[in-house]
Amino acid sequence: VLFRSVYASGDMNTLMMEIIMDKEYYSIGEIAEICNIPIRTLRYYDEIGLLVPEKRDIESSYRYYARHQILQANIINQFKIQGYSIKEIKHQLANNSVSLSEETLNQKHAELKKTIAELNKLEKRLGFFLECLKYQDHQLHLQLKEIPEIYIAYVRQQGLADQAAFMRRFSELNTLCRKNNLEPIGNIMARYYDDYQQYDPDCADIEVSIQIDLNHEIGGVVRKEPGYLCVSALHYGPYRDEYKTYTLMMEWMKKNNLVMCGPALEYYLIDPIFTNDENEFVT
Repeated sequence: VLFRSVYASGDMNTLMMEIIMDKEYYSIGEIAEICNIPIRTLRYYDEIGLLVPEKRDIESSYRYYARHQILQANIINQFKIQGYSIKEIKHQLANNSVSLSEETLNQKHAELKKTIAELNKLEKRLGFFLECLKYQDHQLHLQLKEIPEIYIAYVRQQGLADQAAFMRRFSELNTLCRKNNLEPIGNIMARYYDDYQQYDPDCADIEVSIQIDLNHEIGGVVRKEPGYLCVSALHYGPYRDEYKTYTLMMEWMKKNNLVMCGPALEYYLIDPIFTNDENEFVT
């Protein structure tokens, strides 16, 4: 590592830096300035034995860094930039070699790629949520719609269909995804398998699910949901008023000679995650 100063006439700061670099020992303030490391950080390095000043003045108890420790301080800075922890830096300095450097750099590179992949997934998910917030024009948007094939994680149970029961189902679905390292890429959905004309909220056959970033099935956990043709509409407001939107959908289907041949599906665009005001819900 070469230290070189280039300065114009009258540039006293650069001149002083060149003078400082000719010294054998340096105060903590000088090392802080030369290496761009806060004094508080240098004191912490001293406490944990990462970078300990080599010389102590017996009378003043001041401690001084040797010239070669400037290089050590800059090496530590480089390791920090590369994402090494303090523990990893100490190990690297104690066992430094080309082979170890290659091994640790490969490991850090793999960790960084994983972090970037996770952040990319998070960016897509947040972008999806932002798209959901656009559905606030209070129009029915009743239409015939083609739904593509997707893979979903799911939990299907028969029982109560009140809010507490739904929250319990959603919690189980989240737990299922975490246990199986599944990456959700959509919002939570609910399928109602009972005949809509005989729906019993005290004993309803309901499946909660969510689309995931996967392209194969896992028994009892993930399945492929085939594509299908559906009648789609937006419902605004409390869930208890959904029957009004369902009624409009059934009337529209009858008018257009369409017959319901599968379970009703609710897809929650704006839900309690976004707002406490149920009048702002969009389903």
